[in-house]
Amino acid sequence: MVLWLCIVFHAAFAWAAISVSDVNLVAAWVTKTGDNKKYPFVILDKKNAHIYVFTSEGVPVGDAPALLGMSVGDILPAGIAGKPLSKIPPKDRITQAGRFFARKGYDNHDKVVLWVDFATQLAIHEVINVPGQRRPQRLETPTTKDNRISWGCINVPITFFQSTLMGTLSSGKGYVYILPEVLPVADFFGFNREKVIEYMQKE
Repeated sequence: MVLWLCIVFHAAFAWAAISVSDVNLVAAWVTKTGDNKKYPFVILDKKNAHIYVFTSEGVPVGDAPALLGMSVGDILPAGIAGKPLSKIPPKDRITQAGRFFARKGYDNHDKVVLWVDFATQLAIHEVINVPGQRRPQRLETPTTKDNRISWGCINVPITFFQSTLMGTLSSGKGYVYILPEVLPVADFFGFNREKVIEYMQKE
């Protein structure tokens, strides 16, 4: 991605030289305000089915495509938490937006995952090969139209998960910002868009 290459060339975020995307805005806001509390952080851009990892200082480390919940939406319907996966209809299989303090843990198969929100069983994990779903292949296609397939969890490439994500979150903890796809980003996270853009232009 050209945008990502632009970011990498300037660890301090040379924002004035690039377009203002939702990822740029949230990364700048987190860096400016210290919202990540000195932890590494992750930004998931649901609209583009792409995930970004940053150090605690806001330096970009890497990015990758991601598989998401099959339905569009920012807020989980009431009563979804705790339901067996088989009881969740496709329209409710949403990757909810929000700011989360994530922790390393294990799933029910004893595989390492990054629990984004344990209460709702939302995790980032290595892509799983579900028969008939071609999940690994979906990550490799240039389009994002086939990235909506999960029950809500975020599937990422295996190497990216093991090295870039968990390597950066070496303490097993960090913040995850899942960008909304329906609601405006600045309104959702509660920051002033114009002030953040002004900050970006000064850097």
